[in-house]
Amino acid sequence: MNLKLSTIFALALSAFAILTSGCASKNVAAKNSGFFSDYSQLQSSDALSAAKSYKEYDVSKYKTVLISPVQAIEALPKLEQSDSQRELYKKISEYVSEGYKREIQKDSSLKLVDTKESGSLILESAISAVEVHFDDKNWNQFSPIAMDITVTSFNSYLDGNVRILGEKRIVDATTGETLLESMEIIKDEKIILKGETLKFENIKPALDKWIELAVKNLHN
Repeated sequence: MNLKLSTIFALALSAFAILTSGCASKNVAAKNSGFFSDYSQLQSSDALSAAKSYKEYDVSKYKTVLISPVQAIEALPKLEQSDSQRELYKKISEYVSEGYKREIQKDSSLKLVDTKESGSLILESAISAVEVHFDDKNWNQFSPIAMDITVTSFNSYLDGNVRILGEKRIVDATTGETLLESMEIIKDEKIILKGETLKFENIKPALDKWIELAVKNLHN
């Protein structure tokens, strides 16, 4: 990043801090992306993941899986998005969807389908960026952050505190019942900037890890 742009960011961050310092104690950032309607029942399985099982179900009765379009949660108002940003979010959604399909095809116990049918699971999911706070003891101490470089997100990306959060919901295609909800922060893959903007290459390693985990644990 050149000196001029760095100076602009520094000045903008300073101004933002002054403007918001008086109300910081009143405004607490949300701790979730909004993909699930209720996060209160999610139980932590380790430091940076959680899940909720809605009912016991026999995984052997499910032979096929339908992949719903992946939601890329931008945390950036659409009116403020540039064409390149919109393209990034679209690419994330398409890449993860295709990644699921590739991984599922490696497992002979499940086959991909394009429409709902008896004996099918539906995989619904979302990808977002979060700022993690590793000094906190609870699994859910993180803050949603724009999946791009903004005045308020710049320092978090620069400090290496941003990670990809994957969330998934498994639904019975016949009954419409939710069987499982789970989420996981890909903690071992830092989002490392190599320029002035967030690019697909910066987050691809984390997306690959999430794809592997989401499909590997499809029934769990």
